Amino acid sequence: MFNVKDALGTSDICNCLGRAKMSQDPILGYLLPHETAYIMFKSGKETHLFTDLAYVSIRGVTAGTSRRFVDRIEYTETPISDVCFETAGMGLSDRDVEFKFTMGNARISIDIWKNEIQTALGYYRAILIISHEQAKNRELMALSVNALSRLMPTSIVSGPSNEQSAGEAVALQAVKAASFLHRQFAPQSYKHVFEGLGL
Repeated sequence: MFNVKDALGTSDICNCLGRAKMSQDPILGYLLPHETAYIMFKSGKETHLFTDLAYVSIRGVTAGTSRRFVDRIEYTETPISDVCFETAGMGLSDRDVEFKFTMGNARISIDIWKNEIQTALGYYRAILIISHEQAKNRELMALSVNALSRLMPTSIVSGPSNEQSAGEAVALQAVKAASFLHRQFAPQSYKHVFEGLGL
């Protein structure tokens, strides 16, 4: 099926949608029940969602097709890195700005209409802050695990059989410490970042 936007090469240039504009979008049906979408980039061909828990992309082969491919990448499993923003030139043919980032092995590029640059920059800042938080948390987790491993005794002598052994006590403390570290340095939700920026 012929589509004018595909022919003009504009079907993948996105508009920025905040929470108020996206509240009725059927795309939100792809999210988990307890998940909140904060940022949406949407074109005729693709949609990019940033929620408090994950990055979700929905893509079609063309702007006219109803068939969509949904891909979801959790922040806790795959950190965001190499976040950058490319502004448009002054020419009439330069219609878009680009927001780029890496998640795992995927380099993701989102084209955005250049007249929406201020909104796009606000969204870029949110993703950049999440990226920085993730890097800091990974570093703190590594330091904490290293310190914890140095505190663990290298040899454990068991106590009487009717009491909890020293090994069991240390193992229990290690599990509690690991759980605490995970809560501190691997947050499930980045709601605080989005809402801290007023998104």
